[in-house]
Amino acid sequence: MVGCGSKKIGTLDRRADAASLSEARAAGSDGAAGEGHDAEAAPGGLFIDVDLGDDWAPFIFSETDAPGWPVKPNAYRRTFIELANDRLRPDGGERAPGDPSDHNYLEVFGIPPTLSVLLARIDDDLLRDCHRNLDLDGLRQWTGNLGFLDREHARKDHTEALADAQWLQERIELAAAAVTDAGGGAASAPPVTAETVARDLRLRARVERTSVGQARLRAVRTAQARLVCEGLLSPTSRFVEGMYDLPTHEAVAAWERKNDIFGWGFLGGETVASLLRPPLELHFETFQRILRERVADAAGIVEDGSITRGGGGAAPPTFRDEAGAVRPVPNLVEDMTQALMRALRVTAPNEMIALLRSHGRAGLSELRVAFQRPALPPYYGPDMDLHVEIDRGDVWYDLPLDVAGKPKEQRRERFPRFTLAVSWNGQRIPLVRWRTTIGSWRTEAGIDGRLYMKYKSSDVGRRVWKNIVAGPVWIPPDGTPTRDLLTRKVLDRNVGAETVVNTDVMGPGFQSAYGLVMAIHLEQKRGGRTFDNQIRTHGSVDYTSIARRYSHGCHRLVNNRAVRLFDFVLRHRSFTRMGNVPLRMKRTFVHEGTAYAYDLDTRGYYYELARPLPVEVLEGRIMGDVKRPITAYVRKPGVDYSRPAVGEPDPDLAPPVSVSPPEPEPATAVTPEP
Repeated sequence: MVGCGSKKIGTLDRRADAASLSEARAAGSDGAAGEGHDAEAAPGGLFIDVDLGDDWAPFIFSETDAPGWPVKPNAYRRTFIELANDRLRPDGGERAPGDPSDHNYLEVFGIPPTLSVLLARIDDDLLRDCHRNLDLDGLRQWTGNLGFLDREHARKDHTEALADAQWLQERIELAAAAVTDAGGGAASAPPVTAETVARDLRLRARVERTSVGQARLRAVRTAQARLVCEGLLSPTSRFVEGMYDLPTHEAVAAWERKNDIFGWGFLGGETVASLLRPPLELHFETFQRILRERVADAAGIVEDGSITRGGGGAAPPTFRDEAGAVRPVPNLVEDMTQALMRALRVTAPNEMIALLRSHGRAGLSELRVAFQRPALPPYYGPDMDLHVEIDRGDVWYDLPLDVAGKPKEQRRERFPRFTLAVSWNGQRIPLVRWRTTIGSWRTEAGIDGRLYMKYKSSDVGRRVWKNIVAGPVWIPPDGTPTRDLLTRKVLDRNVGAETVVNTDVMGPGFQSAYGLVMAIHLEQKRGGRTFDNQIRTHGSVDYTSIARRYSHGCHRLVNNRAVRLFDFVLRHRSFTRMGNVPLRMKRTFVHEGTAYAYDLDTRGYYYELARPLPVEVLEGRIMGDVKRPITAYVRKPGVDYSRPAVGEPDPDLAPPVSVSPPEPEPATAVTPEP
């Protein structure tokens, strides 16, 4: 059964629709635990109310616990909504009417589009019909992974490929002429091809290079044709046909963001596979992802199938219910999404289009749906005994540089993993398991202003989450290199790119160093005191760093996972809504002789858990020779610290540092950071 406001889908009875929707809205809210618990609305079933309208934002960006409760304004809620509706540019500026850059593509950063925006995209793509006349074989034959290094490399590759093609054609013509001169008739002789030329061992390497170059040219041309057709690559950007230049790279990155591909502008793998697919298939997947976020938020669920051990179709973990029956941990997010799609009677792209167009953009803006959902597992409740485990995986304390200052390989087989679990009926039941990050060696400014290596440790042991923050603000520590606080932006098209303070990385916002949401790790001390060592679990806009790289000690998650996680915690843990925490901070700094300034007026929107959520960070497997983290600053090998650099203080004022890469030390020689 499904309800869509006062509208009718199929043969749905409007009276039943209104009744079920009303009962779902009247679902008992447990006060501080927030909205979203379902009420029994019909025999044998539970109903849930899902907001599919344009003014939706996740519960963590809400401003009240329930209708009629006190309101504490959450400034980022409106920003989230405006970005999802493409009414704000990603930098926060208002989009002018007729602005050609009319889509934000922020889904990979945790802000999915609205259904109204999706309908607009579908209408645009159907009008263009970009898939029809593409040289799809030109992409299918490409098996490489092409990236952009710089303009010179791109130009060199392109020029070389064109020259090689001309050279090969000339060689083929020479070989054909030689056959004719030798008395072989053109009709009777086998055709001369690249393989014929490659029989000459002296020419084989260049023939092979030519083949790769031609495949690259063909793939790039096909990709460019689709990107131009879809409006992601503008002819005015002066891209070169067949060259993987900067405009093409940026257009591929936009394509990835449009289709929720965690790439970074490389032509290969999943990105090429998506370029081969019809637009409607891709839009249908976007539609399903939008529903997943809405239904997960409405139902207060988090299980997404990530807990499956080993992947590759392995069976999920199990638990025993009240009757002792063994049951698998479900993929609740997918189960609920599919139930919603069945209720909407949408199983294919054409049905999606029919649904969206039947409501139109005006109807979609206020669309709400009530449907009968699958039953929740028995371990669910308004106050769940949740806990977190973070396994640091393989950990290297050795300096990652050799004596010449060049990177050393430090292989990891086990990567950091974040697991959320619930304790129920004497069982520890894992709900999600995601890749995360830990700290490692980072560049940091010493008190002399010079750059050193510093090990940024991720605390090991038991901690708690007491505060969860929506729209958190990152306050740059004193040791942050000044260059990391700056960025290049076009504030005025008549002026061009300017160097400005990177307030985006400070937040609040999806580009913040803390992402959209975070939880603070606190160490509990005697007497009820707590200690904050600045370690956080938080979202991140830099999704590629989560797969392979390190942090400054925090545990990063993909933004949409972090939002879903902390939404879930607030749904199933009593809390106090503290609201916006003001901050009055003004700072100035000098970089390369130029003074810059910034001010921060908020720390973010805070929630305080009534019962702190326990977190345990496991030590992991210590690799290499150094078995304890080094607490001192370490001079970079190969860097001359003997004389002060221009504009820098005397290095004699620097803190104690290691002059060379540290030697292996006994485990008791160095005390770990607190």
